[in-house]
Amino acid sequence: MTGPSTLTDPAVECPAGSPVTDLPEVIRHTMQNAVMVEAGSDALQAAIDHHFRSPGGYLRARLGYHTASALGIESHHAITVASISELLHNASLIHDDVLDRDTRRRGQASVWHQWNEGVAICLGDLFISAAFGLIAGLDTFASRLPPLITLVHEHVRATIHGQLSSLSPRLHASDRFRRYAEAARGKSGPLFGLALEAPLVLTGHHEARMNARHATGAFATIFQLADDIEDYDADMALDPEYGAGNMLRALERISSEPLPRARSYSDLLLARSQRLAGRLPAASGTALTDECDLLRTRIHGLTGASG
Repeated sequence: MTGPSTLTDPAVECPAGSPVTDLPEVIRHTMQNAVMVEAGSDALQAAIDHHFRSPGGYLRARLGYHTASALGIESHHAITVASISELLHNASLIHDDVLDRDTRRRGQASVWHQWNEGVAICLGDLFISAAFGLIAGLDTFASRLPPLITLVHEHVRATIHGQLSSLSPRLHASDRFRRYAEAARGKSGPLFGLALEAPLVLTGHHEARMNARHATGAFATIFQLADDIEDYDADMALDPEYGAGNMLRALERISSEPLPRARSYSDLLLARSQRLAGRLPAASGTALTDECDLLRTRIHGLTGASG
């Protein structure tokens, strides 16, 4: 097996019971270990190194880790659980770039553009496989691994259906904003949901899953709306009529004041997300509540709200 030299860096090790002082670095380390490839797979290893050279914010992993910790899961297992949803999210980004023909990702060339579609598809598939592989390390929760495996499959399947819905020409031609919101939730919601639901399943809190799912679904819808507001000009350049499914463009088609409408819609859904997150056991929804506050501030800045 081969991999980047940083995989053996003791500064990013996370022994059982040890506090995590640099969560993003430990998540990156865990993910890179999970996708290590056999010697001789030079192109794939180069693509792995390239992808991790420009990391994202690890939002799903951070939500998963803090949820797991609040529920009493030990730090090393919480890192593993958190990395599952983050690996799947990264797989979706790599595949999305192929579908959308995006040449840039996180300030550098997308994997398919740097190499080719085949390398990108294989890398995305590897990330998906690695997410399931991490589950094997959760042997402490052996009796709860079957429902966890089922849960991961369900959320991957839901993400795929959501992606297909967002690509539908019927959606882009629709004048119903609700369809755009449902597509956004369908594409982004499942992996946010998995970040919270996986720790709940491992700790036996099955009855709380629906609150977590609805809370993250509302959050994911507004997270996508914020991205669409930021990407408005680029999306309109691609599709001057429909904005390539951009949610702000959809609001323009039904409202003379789309930005205030986006702000009020966001306030409504984020309040709902926080209300549902507050019902989760052991205050395990606190991280999501905090992220809702940050997202609300972001939306207000994007829509020109004062105060």
